[in-house]
Amino acid sequence: MNRRHKLLLVVALLFTFVAVVNGDWASILKELKSRYDNYQKEIKDITILREAVTKTERGEITSQSKTYKKGEKYRHEMTIEMPEMPEGMEGMQTIVIYDGKDAWMISPFTGKVKLPKDEEKNYRRPEGQEDWWSWLSEEGKLTGSETVEGHECWVVQFEPEKAPFTMLWLDKKTLLAVKAEFKGEKGSGVVKFSDYRKIVGESKYPYRMEIYMDDEPVSRMVVKSIEINQGLSDDLFDPDKVEVKGNMREMMRKMREQMMKGGE
Repeated sequence: MNRRHKLLLVVALLFTFVAVVNGDWASILKELKSRYDNYQKEIKDITILREAVTKTERGEITSQSKTYKKGEKYRHEMTIEMPEMPEGMEGMQTIVIYDGKDAWMISPFTGKVKLPKDEEKNYRRPEGQEDWWSWLSEEGKLTGSETVEGHECWVVQFEPEKAPFTMLWLDKKTLLAVKAEFKGEKGSGVVKFSDYRKIVGESKYPYRMEIYMDDEPVSRMVVKSIEINQGLSDDLFDPDKVEVKGNMREMMRKMREQMMKGGE
């Protein structure tokens, strides 16, 4: 490389650095995605086990979830334990599969059904999906800086239809998500991400996420384990090879019996 080429390279790198430091969203997003290049290349498949506790009017609901991802294919299993469930009764399991073309839902409530195209995106981006940065729109607007939980953050605003969040707080040094704001049918909410740990190379994943609605904590989720490149079988993502577990009528019968015993 001659001197002129070296000088041009230095100027280009310096321009990128200055743009990021001065807060140009396009440059920040470019830098963020470049940091995860190795992540995309090194991870062939990933399995994430999570546990979540959600507050409801009936009490706390505990759920276990397991996410499998291989390329574009995706499988999310969730087992929910309701407060009023009879002792010894297994939790209710719902499975959502994306086989690369279509999305399917399998549960004792619905049986096995193919999801409409306009609903697929709601299930292909479950809470804490590992490639969250791919959701971010280039049309985001950098609105300023703010300190959150001791982190100096960039504050980025998005149009609701352009990203899953309306506001995002990114740590200026690491470019990791610290907090996000979203708007739902029941009002606005906030997600806080913490306990980041390395999973491959320098890429990190939040092992703890907390959700607040109108400043009240409603849910917390903790990652129990992450496994990478285990050679997941394609059968996992084949809806024809998944059986519906649980009988809805039997579940309702047991729950009625439990309620009757409680009223005696």
